[in-house]
Amino acid sequence: MTVNFVSGTGGTLVLEVSQYAGGPLVDLLMTPTIAIASLNPVATILGPTTTGVSHLATGTYVYNWSAPVSGGTYMALWSGIAGSPPATGAFSASEQINVYSPTTGTVGPCSGWDIDTTCCDDWDTYTAAVKAAATEYATTVLWAATGRRFGLCTRVVRPCGRQCQQENGNGIYGWYWSGGTWLPYIFQGLWRNCWCGCFGTPGCCGCNVDCQVYLDGPVNSIVSVTVDGNTIDPATYRVDNGVWLVRTKDADTADCWPIFQNFNIQSGVGTFVVTYLKGLAVPNALLRAAGELACEYAKACVGSPCRLPGRVSNLVRQGVSISMVGVEALLEKGLTGITTVDQIIRTYNPYGLTGDLRIASPDFPERTRIQTWP
Repeated sequence: MTVNFVSGTGGTLVLEVSQYAGGPLVDLLMTPTIAIASLNPVATILGPTTTGVSHLATGTYVYNWSAPVSGGTYMALWSGIAGSPPATGAFSASEQINVYSPTTGTVGPCSGWDIDTTCCDDWDTYTAAVKAAATEYATTVLWAATGRRFGLCTRVVRPCGRQCQQENGNGIYGWYWSGGTWLPYIFQGLWRNCWCGCFGTPGCCGCNVDCQVYLDGPVNSIVSVTVDGNTIDPATYRVDNGVWLVRTKDADTADCWPIFQNFNIQSGVGTFVVTYLKGLAVPNALLRAAGELACEYAKACVGSPCRLPGRVSNLVRQGVSISMVGVEALLEKGLTGITTVDQIIRTYNPYGLTGDLRIASPDFPERTRIQTWP
């Protein structure tokens, strides 16, 4: 399993111990230890330790990690003793953690643009400053050229409140705020108004869930959800259609998202905060194209011959005339003049869009509130 955290924010790591694959949850003989290690370079970041590990429920242990590290890939390693005396045995489990840099409010490409410079034989010969400049140039150009869609941006939002909720199966709440209206339908010859979900009620035509909030998508993954300052168990919610954060239920709980929240306070009781990664993961082909473009920019930066196009569009030498595409024409089409890179741009943005298409409608839910300063 893989989880996504934001550097400096982190989230909750959950260990579930089952008696066998798909079987009931069972406790370990004692509190398990947790260790966290980076994968590149390989190094131990935390532990092994039992400090901070909590026994949440039968067979369920949690650890809150603030991820005080830079972006990259990490591994959480759990260890414990399973079974009942005298029949005991070692237990271990692991979980990959992708840590992303905070990017809320950033203009430009977000996390995930880790370029692949495999095609650049002399990349390691450049200084760190040149490589950093070339990487920034290449990622910004390709991010814009592919419609500003790729990259995972951290979003910390405060939804106004739930969109829909039934009360004891009677549906008295209907839709909240301006998210929609009652849905009329005919059942047994009578007009009725349907609420959010059916809850097993005969004749109900609703196909919505009882408890959800709208997030500005596409949602790649949820980092954390807190209500009244308490972290919500990730096993109790999901994301539908890339925009709806749905609270799931079972026979033992009627938990739902808050009806509303107090925007006058920053934290604690009355608050509802969702931290998530918005956007599309950058395709590997696009990362390789960015690496190729960065290589050519690095060459140009140090004055070496490169494949970046110049401004000359017509050249005559010894009676031979050569016509080239002008750089202005390339820029108008969002291209670079490097054939292999431009093929990737056209593959992911065949119509030359400059950004995501959006539809504005008064029927859409109100946008979530995002703190932009400080």
